Amino acid sequence: MKPSRGYYSLIQYCPDLGRFEAANVGVLLFCPERGFLKARTASTNARISRFFGSHGHDWKRINVFKKGIEDRLQREGGRIRSLDDLEQFIARRANRLQITPPRATKVIDPEKDLNELFRQIIGDSVPRPSAKSLQAWIRDAIRTAGIEKKIRPNVKVEVPVLQKEIEVPFAFQNGRFNLLYPVGFPSADPERSVTKACKFAVEGRSLHEHEDPRFGDLQLFVIGKFRPGDLDSPVRVRRVLEENQVRLYRADELAMLIDEIRRTGKDLAPVESTAAQPRSKRSDGP
Repeated sequence: MKPSRGYYSLIQYCPDLGRFEAANVGVLLFCPERGFLKARTASTNARISRFFGSHGHDWKRINVFKKGIEDRLQREGGRIRSLDDLEQFIARRANRLQITPPRATKVIDPEKDLNELFRQIIGDSVPRPSAKSLQAWIRDAIRTAGIEKKIRPNVKVEVPVLQKEIEVPFAFQNGRFNLLYPVGFPSADPERSVTKACKFAVEGRSLHEHEDPRFGDLQLFVIGKFRPGDLDSPVRVRRVLEENQVRLYRADELAMLIDEIRRTGKDLAPVESTAAQPRSKRSDGP
């Protein structure tokens, strides 16, 4: 295939616009001849943490900005037809996610070329876990981060509304006793992911509203593993969970959760048993 003339820009997070210091978080590729305009941003914020530390950032807002650039370029694709159009779009950027001036490049297969630019310039520093290894992957991340003293493993609590016991692999204390529940959402159908989330929404609301006799106030955290490229399910699952006092961290947001545990979690003394005294002996897993 004959090469076409294209342009690429870096997408950068700049916490202080006056200092011009930035961390690369994505790549944009524009090929006017092919009508191609697309951005790809990092699935984690590890580069930002590496450059500027892990404190003082609004991670949720940064993720919204990254997703917003991808969505905005997809919507603007029909209106940005020339290099001048793209430069005007870039000049209108006013938040902490900036786009560098376009640089010329040869384009053969736009989608593959964008992925290759991303791999070379950004990469993804946190590998995606497989569904079977999610719990072990989280355990390894906790060990690597050196926060084992803040984590209590294999906690059993009763869900009052269901009158049954569940076992949660990880928990930490920061004013509430927070239960960390790894959950896979492998379906390509967002409706099925939402249906699965409803189970945890019911459990989480009940846990949040009833004080536990051993651990006090509780909150359920779901660490969700979604299909690569699934942008709809995480949004819909988050809405269902958060309306029921359950917090969601995607697997690729684990670094943010670990940072929260490091900053707010209390050291927990080891105990011989974390079993609650349930009215029903039936247990349920993730």
